[in-house]
Parts: sequence; structure tokens; C-alpha cells
Amino acid sequence: MTKFDMDGLIVYSYNLLLMIKTKTVLVLGAGASYPYGLPLAKELRKQICFEFAPYFEKLLEGRERNEWRRKEQREHLQEFTKAFFKSSDRSIDVWLVKNPIFTQIGKQAISSMILNGEHKGDLREKAPHHDQDWYSYLWQRMTDEFTQPDDYKHFSENEVDFITFNYDRSLDQFLYESLTYAFYDVYSNTYKEIIEQLNKRRLIHVYGQIGPLEWQGSPNLPYGKDPNSVWPRFASHLKIIYEAEHTSEVEEARKLIQKAQRIFFLGFGFAKENLEILQIPNILESQKIYGTAFGLTSIEIAKISAPLKKQSYKPIIKPLNCLQLLREYL
Repeated sequence: MTKFDMDGLIVYSYNLLLMIKTKTVLVLGAGASYPYGLPLAKELRKQICFEFAPYFEKLLEGRERNEWRRKEQREHLQEFTKAFFKSSDRSIDVWLVKNPIFTQIGKQAISSMILNGEHKGDLREKAPHHDQDWYSYLWQRMTDEFTQPDDYKHFSENEVDFITFNYDRSLDQFLYESLTYAFYDVYSNTYKEIIEQLNKRRLIHVYGQIGPLEWQGSPNLPYGKDPNSVWPRFASHLKIIYEAEHTSEVEEARKLIQKAQRIFFLGFGFAKENLEILQIPNILESQKIYGTAFGLTSIEIAKISAPLKKQSYKPIIKPLNCLQLLREYL
């Protein structure tokens, strides 16, 4: 059930929605973070080619006193941005696999631009594309039945886990803030219990993240920080494709998929290398598959769907954004 506000934006009525009891895994690509100010692959490519240099220059000014060494690193920066630009490769991650000489500066470029996206973006009604705010929709699905001060104890009873290929922490931050502020009156006395509830539901960053949030570990990197002062320290937290292949996180992600009854691919590009690292479609059995294909043609959607088909079911891949797909099928 929906209604419209004065600006024509959709306002949702959740009073008939219940907690999520079907084992569900959400697999997230860059499009899932896009509503909150994070770049898509093509935007990240453009930012790295044309906006990263000033960040790197500031790093040299603050850390490198040797003039010859500064000159050498500037030349490496110019070589990196020129080569990536002229490669025409859409994905910096795939390009770095083919060009390991640029791995370190490539990770620095990615981390600076992702941190910049977190810094300039926002969540909820302040999100740059708040009409696509699927985080808030999912939150209401998971918590609409909560009416008492101790209902936070039931958060982990929602059978939904997350596998993200994104380096940003927008979803981590959203869930943390939402659960703590929804139970603000008891938060100071129940902090550990609330964190336990969050940790009982898995949010796996397949390729790492740009740094732990304050509640995730130390040394931490607060959400929304200005990247100018912090980004170089956290570039090592990122993993490029195939660096993550045999990690415990990837093993756990595969197990979540095997146990799931439903899998939603949200803002996910269905890149071959990302499907392979999860061993998809080999580990699929009877799971129902849903996916976004916003802006794609019917031919392109058919190509995406083909590897996901099994005899017992057909995947539902629709030209919808994340919010639209969840409203329709979650």
C-alpha cells in the first residue's frame, strides 16, 4: 500500500509488513550503494582518472620530503592514470589484476574515492537519490513489529544476511545507527547486546572494506570522514579480485548462498569474476533467484539470466532498481 506526499515522492505504509522469516541473502554490487552517494564502476573510473591526483599530491606533501622521491612518485601517478584511462577498461579492479605494478597506487585511488563518496553522500532522507532508498525499506521490513524497549533483542531473528562486493560501509553504518537510535532510551545500557544483534546477521565484504567502523574494530575509521586526512592508512584493507579467493569471508559467503532459500542480486553487474569467486552457478540448487537489471535491454537481461538457470526454476531478473525489486518480491 502506498501514498504520495506533496513532492510526488512515494511514502510507504508498512503496517502490514512482517519480519523476514525466509532464509534470504542479498548480494550487493555498486548499484546498491549508488543511492547513498557512492560511485558506480564507470563513475569510479572517471574519478580515478581525473580527480585522484590532488589527493595523491597532498599525500606527497605531507609524507615525502625527498624531492627526487616526490618526482618519482608523481611520474608513477601520471603513468597509472594515463594507462588506466587509455585502457578503456570499465573496472579498476579487473585492470589491476592485469597490471599488478599499479596495485598499491590503485588501492590508494579506490580508497580515496570511496571515502570521498561516503563523505559527500548521506543516508535516509538526505541520501542523494533518496527516492531509491532501499535501506530504509528493508529496515522497516525487519523492524516494523518492534514496539517495546527490549524488542531490539529480536533483530537477529530476521533471516537476512548480506554479501557485498563494495568497499564502502554505508549499509553497515545505516544498520548500526538505525538499531541504536531506534532504541535510544536503552542504548547506553544495552550497547553490547545491540552490537551482538548486529553481528548475528552476517554482512560480508568479499573484497574487504576501507576500514572498520567504530563498532567493528580498531584502528577504526569513522563514517563520513574527510578523505584528505585518513585515506592512505586504510588502502591496505582492500583486496583486489583473486586476492580474496581463498579467504574465510569468501568461504562463509558461499555457505550462506548454499543455505539460502532466496538470493537477491541488488545493483550487481553479474561480472564473470564475481560470480566465479562465489562459485555461482555451481553451488546453486533450489534457491529462488531475483536480480536488478536497471537500464539493461531484454537481450542483455537474457544473457545475465542464462548462467543462473536451473531445471527447477528460472531466475527473475528485472529492469528495476533495488528498491523496486525488493518492494515487488521480498
